[in-house]
Amino acid sequence: MTSLLTTAFVKSVIALHLLANPATVLSTDKPATPESFEASAYVNKERKIRLSIDKSAAEAMTVNLRPVGKAATVFTEHVGRRATKARLLLNVDQLPDGLYELELRTASGQLTRRIDLKTPVETVLPQRLLTIR
Repeated sequence: MTSLLTTAFVKSVIALHLLANPATVLSTDKPATPESFEASAYVNKERKIRLSIDKSAAEAMTVNLRPVGKAATVFTEHVGRRATKARLLLNVDQLPDGLYELELRTASGQLTRRIDLKTPVETVLPQRLLTIR
């Protein structure tokens, strides 16, 4: 009897907490990432995006790269459902500088990351003159 009352009390407290704080359930700050794959991406010095994908489920995947705020994609790649790993090298040196969205989409969900493409600035080091006496 005591455990039944305790369980009912705990459920009531949790329900009240969720009603009072809807942000704990419906947080839009960070979208949930799919559990069927992991991915990492970075832009190297040659303005190429290195993308590494490890899939745990047998799902087909589509990789899209598009400018932020635009619907037209500048790069699309399909990864088959049998592939458990994919390593992609996207040559983006011809694209203009700006923000781009890298979208990885499967049947179970999607992951979107922003990538800031910038032309590398060459730094000129001052020349040294050494005199030996």
